[in-house]
Amino acid sequence: MTPSFSPKLRLAPLWPAALALLAAAGLTLALLPGTLAAGAAEELEATLRLLAPTVPLPPPGGLAPDPGIEDRIVALTQGTPYRITVIALDGRVVADSERNPAQVRAMDNHRGRPEVAAALARGTGRAVRHSDTLDLDTAYAARLVRATDGRAAVVRLALPLESLASLRRHLGGVLLLAAGLAGALTLALSWWLTRTVFRPLSELIARARRMGEGDYRRGGPLPEDGELGTLARALDRIAVFAESQIAAVEAERDHLRSTVASMAEGVLVTDREGRGRLANPAFRSLFRLGAETPAEEVLELARQPRLDDLVAATLANRHPGAADLELLDPAPRHLALHASPLSGGEGAVVVARDVTEAALLDRMRKDFVANVSHELKTPLAAIRGYAESLAEGGALDDRATAERFSARILGQCRRLGALLDDLLTLSRLEGARSLRAVAPVNLRELAAEAVDLVAATARARGLPVTLEPGPSPVVAGDADGLLRLTANLLDNAVKYNRPGGAVRVRLAERADEVTLEVADDGVGIPAAHLPRIFERFYRVDSGRGRDEGGTGLGLAIVKHVAQVHGGRVEVTSEPGVGTTFRVLLPRPGRPA
Repeated sequence: MTPSFSPKLRLAPLWPAALALLAAAGLTLALLPGTLAAGAAEELEATLRLLAPTVPLPPPGGLAPDPGIEDRIVALTQGTPYRITVIALDGRVVADSERNPAQVRAMDNHRGRPEVAAALARGTGRAVRHSDTLDLDTAYAARLVRATDGRAAVVRLALPLESLASLRRHLGGVLLLAAGLAGALTLALSWWLTRTVFRPLSELIARARRMGEGDYRRGGPLPEDGELGTLARALDRIAVFAESQIAAVEAERDHLRSTVASMAEGVLVTDREGRGRLANPAFRSLFRLGAETPAEEVLELARQPRLDDLVAATLANRHPGAADLELLDPAPRHLALHASPLSGGEGAVVVARDVTEAALLDRMRKDFVANVSHELKTPLAAIRGYAESLAEGGALDDRATAERFSARILGQCRRLGALLDDLLTLSRLEGARSLRAVAPVNLRELAAEAVDLVAATARARGLPVTLEPGPSPVVAGDADGLLRLTANLLDNAVKYNRPGGAVRVRLAERADEVTLEVADDGVGIPAAHLPRIFERFYRVDSGRGRDEGGTGLGLAIVKHVAQVHGGRVEVTSEPGVGTTFRVLLPRPGRPA
């Protein structure tokens, strides 16, 4: 909306001239007639001074109208605009050049007339006033005249000021004409000022207002010369500069928002009061908040006192801070929080990172080091004990004892070798994302070979190991790895079986996968241990596992071999009844 200037402002330059014109007109109307009337009265007074000695005076005590005096003063004023009135000292009119004797008798006492009163008091008097008799403004001059014989009277000379009325009429007309011309000039000047100054200035003000509201588009044409043109060009430069700066700031803001939104870490920005201003999707996801949750309510809905305390401490101290947070719902998770104050004390930014996997890996690393140390300590201690006994010489003289100690040292060395071999195998499998060499593998032939590998141990325990009839599925994979997977499952089935039990191997195939199943009639696995049996060095019965010579890595190797082949391992078990392991592998042609 273009602002408009009020008429007062547009006509401001003309107000002094208009006031001066009005003042001159008023002074002229007020002072000129009075000045002219005063001049006429003064001139009339001088005329009376010459005329008064020729006017006959009434005899002493003669108060009635005197026809002789009447005739004389009529003769004196004949052919002139003057009017002569003879007034006795008590104010009664004796004669009047404009009235007959009867009319003179009807005239009021003139003693109270200003000019008469002045003449009686000072000898002369004059006045300008409206005459009720003539119904005109009239100039009066009065003079006290005394004769040598004692006669005395006031002679008054009057002059109707008809020119004053005419002057007022002419002055009024002239002033009205002047006022009309002044009004027309004022309107013309106002139109010119509006067109050349106020309208362009209004456009500039409107443009400045639009710039303040964020609209930097140019409006209509503006003057190119003069001060307004300079101002218009300055506004254009300001608009171009501001628009470019705002565009750069908006681009940087959008880039920053996109960057923050795409970050894997959660980011929360608060104001100086600790209220949320921005929360990226990762932060909302970490604290299980919906995407539609307003940023102002993030801290309140997160319901995490440690997060609230971290934000409050960072805002209060204006120093970076950190905290760890553990979330239990819906699953245990560990978060690392780091907060930093914004410059100028405008708030704080909190970065939240999910370190659950790192914490789990750290715990697994610590457990792995402890388990490896423990697994190595026992055979090394045995080897050292037997070797020290042999080195001391006492056992060397007894051949049977020396052979027995040497056999036990060899057994512990084999155990260490098997442990190292399993560790290397597991390390290789954990680092492999896919198989290096893939070839068709007949699972029935591979299962038969694995049965042969454990046959001797199974016969020693009196356990039959049976490969049940069925299909001969073929998978694409690593034959050595799959053989080790099957052999480890059979080895566990034999070791943890019971007298009179049996081990069964079954093969099955479906449209999209192949199943290798190993079942036993052994002691079974309690349900509480099932989620962890594929962990490295985890044993349900640690004492029995070491007695059986296991490394604690067999099932971990089974799991990783299956995963490298794109498959998975399932287990079902019931204590006292037995355990069944199922390895499900994709059929050839199906993506692993």
